[in-house]
Amino acid sequence: MGLHWHPQEPGASAGREPANLDASCVLFDEEGRVAEVVHPGRPSNANGSVLHTGDSPTGASAWDDERIFVFLEALPDSVSALAFVVASANGRVFSEVPGASCHVSDRVTEREWIRLDLTALGKHREHRIATLRRGPAGWQISPDAQAARGLHQDPYGMEADHADL
Repeated sequence: MGLHWHPQEPGASAGREPANLDASCVLFDEEGRVAEVVHPGRPSNANGSVLHTGDSPTGASAWDDERIFVFLEALPDSVSALAFVVASANGRVFSEVPGASCHVSDRVTEREWIRLDLTALGKHREHRIATLRRGPAGWQISPDAQAARGLHQDPYGMEADHADL
């Protein structure tokens, strides 16, 4: 998963700190409970099969500001699903973040499966981008056209024992 946004123009929002978006990956067990969360403050899950490239507080990168790499073949068997989430770390709504977008791509071929214009999401501060589910035929991906709830209070979803997959 890749996350990108443009840095704030000088004087664009006088007195406000620049937008800071964070990418996260939530790992779920077979019961739908949160098993682990990978985010800028915890850049790897326990076995290293999900890796976050680190926090970019400014959006100043020429390409993706933050990336999460998932090595599906190395995920523990107990992980049944993954959800990719983007949240505003400082409360700015997506419509105030110029050029904010994210994509989910094959890490080897860079073939894009899902792309989302976050700026067009308006007054939301967090959004679930996609969910990967393990099934008998392997992993299936589906886009999630829903705002995530409560992440600005619990940015990494650790308060919830179960999640709405």
